[in-house]
Amino acid sequence: MSIYLNTKQCLVCYEQTGKKRNETLYWHEDPDTKQLWCWCNREGRAYSIYEYCAKANISLRDFLKQDFHFTQTNYNELNKMDWPKNFVPLFSSEAKLGRDYLESRKIKPTDNMYYDTQRKGIVFPYYYDQAFCGAQIRFIEPWTDDDGNVRKIDTLPGSRLGLLVYNWNQTHILPSTKAFVITEGAFNALAIQQALHSIYGALECPYRCVSLSGSGASQHHQDLFREQISSGKKVILAADSDKAGLKMLKKMKEASAITHAAFTGDDLFDWNDIYKETDDKSFVRWFLGRIKSV
Repeated sequence: MSIYLNTKQCLVCYEQTGKKRNETLYWHEDPDTKQLWCWCNREGRAYSIYEYCAKANISLRDFLKQDFHFTQTNYNELNKMDWPKNFVPLFSSEAKLGRDYLESRKIKPTDNMYYDTQRKGIVFPYYYDQAFCGAQIRFIEPWTDDDGNVRKIDTLPGSRLGLLVYNWNQTHILPSTKAFVITEGAFNALAIQQALHSIYGALECPYRCVSLSGSGASQHHQDLFREQISSGKKVILAADSDKAGLKMLKKMKEASAITHAAFTGDDLFDWNDIYKETDDKSFVRWFLGRIKSV
């Protein structure tokens, strides 16, 4: 990944040491999500822009007044990342808060989830050809920054969401898979998959549920699922029932990247919300009945 060296000084280093600020900050803008993130050469670590502002004790508004020069990462380039030490397995004693949170959402822990002891949230890792390339963290307790923005999710800096799909590369696609179910958020994919597995069994389930993590269906995603359709698979979009979900439906339909769609019919409740209030058999019957050809 090409990096532009900005001569602006690192406010985090100054905040922590009180010494002259380090002058080696790298700044990036993800071309798919438009997310900004930075890398401090002195500390040897990356920050999302919100995390950077919090640690540097500066508001986002004041931060953006500075004269930074952002560069975009290369179009089709992913970085293999080191596993953060603060990402621990959910069976760890440090992850009890995470297990309790999953239970409140009726989600069973899987090998595709971890707990972030630093941010106190559920980790959804992303892989490409079995290489760890990023993660999203769903905070157990949302927090509000100095500018009044409520944040529920953080993305590990450098994660190219437009080039990644949650629950795609984690395990091999089984021969039994006949259809893919695409959701916006990981919890919705997990809820639907969990219910389907309880009925069909994990090895014989004809559905593989994946998530685009709110990235809005990038060109890569469109190409990926169009290929699956060409190979004879069904692709079902199960987006949220709101403007963003309808926009994704239009985008994927025009790209011939889906064959079917399903919506809850209520923009106040997503798939996981409804799954929490019913049993697996009833939910699966109801979910399959919502699927319509496009």
